Amino acid sequence: MEEKDPGNVFPGNWDVVSETLLRTYELWFPQNWSPVDLPWEACDAKNFSSDEAVAQAYWLSKLALFEKSGIGAFGSAAVQAATHNFEDPTKKFLSAVAFDECRHDEVCRRACSRVCPNFPYKFKPKTTLEEKAHANIMALYDNGARYWSAFNQAWGKYPLELIFSSFFFAEIGAQLIFKEVGERSTNKVYAGAFKNITRDESRQLTGTLAMLERLAERMSKEEKSMISRQLKHGFIYLSPLLFKPMNDFWKLPGDFFEYDQKLEEIAAKSGLGVPKVEDRSEAWMKAITRHRSKIEELGIPVPEIKEIGLAGLEVSVKKGDEIIATPL
Repeated sequence: MEEKDPGNVFPGNWDVVSETLLRTYELWFPQNWSPVDLPWEACDAKNFSSDEAVAQAYWLSKLALFEKSGIGAFGSAAVQAATHNFEDPTKKFLSAVAFDECRHDEVCRRACSRVCPNFPYKFKPKTTLEEKAHANIMALYDNGARYWSAFNQAWGKYPLELIFSSFFFAEIGAQLIFKEVGERSTNKVYAGAFKNITRDESRQLTGTLAMLERLAERMSKEEKSMISRQLKHGFIYLSPLLFKPMNDFWKLPGDFFEYDQKLEEIAAKSGLGVPKVEDRSEAWMKAITRHRSKIEELGIPVPEIKEIGLAGLEVSVKKGDEIIATPL
């Protein structure tokens, strides 16, 4: 049996096939920003009650789950793109996205260390609300380990084009939700950070769409239908942040959502502009609708997502299925 070529980063190439992807990558340089330079004095624990502090740390830690996994996911993708000789802008764009994820996670880390030191990793809860916040986050992180195991195994099981194409769906929802958070935040740190993060996500969305267009040219009808499943996986994976957790994948405490909503409401009132579930649902629907025609032009059916009222191709996802969608 002939062994599959493992690929090699050498000799490499400087090929540019997608000018759109190149221009999108080049935007990273003038749009660069530093989380170090945010007005962090507005984010000190002394400015908030203990409930407000843990509520902010809770949502930021939830966001960090997806940003942190994004560092590894896009970093892995950059390595795969280089190893298998994808065009030059693909390799560099994916590397730039991995750095964006580092930057977004850094915002979460710095904010948590200021408002609620040691949350969540070495945090010692003192109240019921703190206990529930901590239990919720650790349950999400435990589930994240299951996701990461499946994601790592996917590289050897699925075509690279299929995995890369699934990056697109995450960026649709992320761009809109972070815009909402930035506009709703009254705290200067959060308003400024999420304005910058939204710009990053908008650039990532443009780039992943350019990648999807390029990859779709060489994908079969069957592979395109597999992308529809990946899109549904993306919704399920990101649901705890961008909607509410879907139990197709997420195994969470019975009172998870009750305290999740309570904490998000407190965070929103204290200056971190977290939208309500119904607003997030509407935002996802609008975002997908805005890009639907382009997705379908590529021969990729949009999946049905009943939870937010989206009509489309029925895609069955059984409870406990592997989720290999990509993070924000």
